[in-house]
Amino acid sequence: MSTRIAYNFSQPLQLPEATRRKALWLFAVSALFAGAAAFSDWGRFVAGSLVLFLFLLTLGLGCLFFVTLEYTVNANWSVPFRRIPEIFAILIPISLLLAWPVVFGIHGLYEWSVAEAVAHDPILQKKEAYLNVPFYLARFAFFYLVWLAGYQLLVRSSFRQDVTGGEAFTKRAFKIGPVFMILFVVSVTFAAFDWVMSLVPHWYSSIFGIYMLVGIMVAGIALTTFVASVLKLQGRLPDSITRDHFYNLGALLFALNTAWAYIAFAQFLLIWYANLPHETIWYQMRGQGGWLGISLVLVIAHFFVPFLALLGRESKTNLLRLRWVAAWVLITHGLDLYWLVIPSVRNQGPAFGWQEIAFPLMAAAIVLLVGVWQLSKKPVLAVKDPRLEAGLHFHL
Repeated sequence: MSTRIAYNFSQPLQLPEATRRKALWLFAVSALFAGAAAFSDWGRFVAGSLVLFLFLLTLGLGCLFFVTLEYTVNANWSVPFRRIPEIFAILIPISLLLAWPVVFGIHGLYEWSVAEAVAHDPILQKKEAYLNVPFYLARFAFFYLVWLAGYQLLVRSSFRQDVTGGEAFTKRAFKIGPVFMILFVVSVTFAAFDWVMSLVPHWYSSIFGIYMLVGIMVAGIALTTFVASVLKLQGRLPDSITRDHFYNLGALLFALNTAWAYIAFAQFLLIWYANLPHETIWYQMRGQGGWLGISLVLVIAHFFVPFLALLGRESKTNLLRLRWVAAWVLITHGLDLYWLVIPSVRNQGPAFGWQEIAFPLMAAAIVLLVGVWQLSKKPVLAVKDPRLEAGLHFHL
């Protein structure tokens, strides 16, 4: 490792204090709005809280996926970027702190949790063995145990490697990565069924778990790309991280976002072609009133805009373009979660009043606070990873 890298990038970054203060003010304002929303309309607050919870959780899971993928395939090019998703993977335990409105508001979100509704619905009675509150909460806990175990084994251990050095952790991570990847995919799939698909318990789709899984991957890569682009433009990443490294990030973002669109279209096409009432009901909710407009916006904004923006080779190495495309994808990912949740919970058109303002503001504040907090404590590079030198000298 060169002297320049060890001198400049083996220590935590010194970030402007003003950035932290702005994030704290933003969080305080959003918390006031959220508190007022809870008193104003509890059902609306709980629905928005579910979207916020899923947004922060999917960002954290997407970052953990990126870390796991590197160890699973033994990639070197991504080692200089790995500290970024490691830092934001802490959103997984943070999201657990924001899950309380979902847990305490379960009866307002999930029809199957209401005993009276189950007693008068033969379909819900057949699903009661799986869709019941105690089993739901047990699965909820199990999912987090799996994800927190992965966070501890792959992320926290990487932080300790910065101090202890050596290759023991890296060798162990190569063994843990593939095993955890399987657990990750299975747990995320079932969590998607529990937390989103069961909002409409009469509807089901065998593709939905994969849809959510790929959306999580897109969110993690988009957040990593955005932060890496910002840090590079500010001169906070070494010169040895070049256009070739960013090309891989851009290509991965392009590929995964296209895969998300393909799976979304495949689900819609199969349901449209079969034309079964218990399947089409879900799209009928999103094809009426104002939801039709949001559905069309989502198609254009989440797929066509990033697809065209990153289609050329040069666009995948343009840091300014990568920065805004990644930010755009993160915003549309939030819109996608809103589109998945709210029509299933509230039998009315989309609402973007002051009650909803709290949640995107809080999401932005928490992500910004996590970045400032963690980057001021940890080096921006995994400085003791034995593969870092090879990663820094990666070329296409």
